[in-house]
Amino acid sequence: MNGKPFRALGVNKFDLFLRFLKGGEERAQAEEAMREASQRGLRVIRFAGVGFYPKDMEVWTDEARYWGAMDALIEGAKRQSLSLIPTLCWNHYLFPDMAGETVQDFLTRPHSRSRQFLNLYTRQFVSRYRDESAILFWEMTNELNLQADLAFMRPDGWGDLNAPSLGTPLKRLARDNFTTDQMVPFMRDWARQIRRLDPNHLIASGYSSPRPAAQHLRKAKGKGDWTEDSPAELTTYLRDTHPDPIEVVSLHFYKKHDNLRFGNRQEDSAEPLRVLASAAQKIGKPVFLGETGDDYTRSAGLPFLRSVLQTALESKIPLVLFWNWMSPGDQYDLSPMRTPQAVELIQSYSEKFR
Repeated sequence: MNGKPFRALGVNKFDLFLRFLKGGEERAQAEEAMREASQRGLRVIRFAGVGFYPKDMEVWTDEARYWGAMDALIEGAKRQSLSLIPTLCWNHYLFPDMAGETVQDFLTRPHSRSRQFLNLYTRQFVSRYRDESAILFWEMTNELNLQADLAFMRPDGWGDLNAPSLGTPLKRLARDNFTTDQMVPFMRDWARQIRRLDPNHLIASGYSSPRPAAQHLRKAKGKGDWTEDSPAELTTYLRDTHPDPIEVVSLHFYKKHDNLRFGNRQEDSAEPLRVLASAAQKIGKPVFLGETGDDYTRSAGLPFLRSVLQTALESKIPLVLFWNWMSPGDQYDLSPMRTPQAVELIQSYSEKFR
């Protein structure tokens, strides 16, 4: 950034934009969260730059109000010297639900209604802020890769993020399953659209760390194979799922879900993060830790958080973001009042990362 290597610690606040959109006390809470983050040396906030359910998108019809809320959010971040990572499509069901289509329609049919919704939203968002210095980089999805190659587990449909009162269908169908090999060309084509609109900012995938068996699941083409991937297979998966012009590799890292691999069976150890970071670095693209965290109030001494911080520092991961800043009700709520020990520990590492 400005000719110098950029390294920082930051936070996730999933509902930052949604609170600005609602206004009143909701917006005041979001503004307070930004002030607190800045005061504690946390320099970046990642947030959902879009609604989660179709109901959230009803305001989109009033474009002055909708984008006015985003304008206010960005100006507020600039006042606090914060950089922003907006996720363009957090819930991959959102645009298919708005269009009355399935996820396969969304991913594999470029002229589907759901894809047209995505293209329109991307054009409006990216064109509006392509010259905005507060945007650190664009993030495409949130953990889309974790939904791939699971048809063997739910061949006839399932219930997932279903809230009919908020605009979703009653159930997901078989055609809401998809494979990695359907996801990759979708992501490549969408990234190309973003790059045409904005030559100034990097583009990140928004993926979680691949499942321990991600490449085996991919090769099984929906029939299932939970054999753990080797580091070489992990590298292949990361390379193939981050085609140009996707330039930044995204990892999310939680204990039990992401760290019990490569021989590690210690729940509080972040040692496998070294292997994940090395695999990303081998494909020649920067990597960032888009999410990590713990049940801070139940983890005496915070051993997993300490291990993540030290391992990320030693592995030269330039950006680490913690879940989920000043979000009452979230199991992983991270805030000065509720989890002071965790906040102080993160603060103690902020200068080390700089």
